[in-house]
Amino acid sequence: MYIRPFEKKDTEKLLGLSSRFLEFQLLQHRDKLAMEKKQNELLEDAIQHRAHQLFVAEEDDQFLGYLEIGLQQDFFTKEQQVYIAGIATTSEAQGRGVGKELMTKAEQWAREQGVKTIVLDVFKANEHAVRFYEYAGYQQEIVKMTKTIED
Repeated sequence: MYIRPFEKKDTEKLLGLSSRFLEFQLLQHRDKLAMEKKQNELLEDAIQHRAHQLFVAEEDDQFLGYLEIGLQQDFFTKEQQVYIAGIATTSEAQGRGVGKELMTKAEQWAREQGVKTIVLDVFKANEHAVRFYEYAGYQQEIVKMTKTIED
């Protein structure tokens, strides 16, 4: 398996993974199609403006997944952090260590930037992803609470 920088030829494959971010039960106030559209918009923006922060996993020229990372400031300390904006694998690649390799790439990139903290957001209901991140050593820090008001 090889992790390489994004190339324009990868665009459709990356966009094709948008639905993978929503393979769990959404809360009542969320619209799956709107969220998938927003995910594509964010990814298209990254491709256009921050392609150097996109990485692709492949093996034998087969696309397996991608990673989008960037830098941000911690709200409280103002220290630089690496933010994982997106990570997804194809369903065929799931369970083959692709996600682990992409996370390793994020750590390598963080070291290259001189940054010691990596953060990411994940929906609580996405239990598979939560377990994956916890297995990789990530800890839950902030919990966002949501309530839908009935008419």
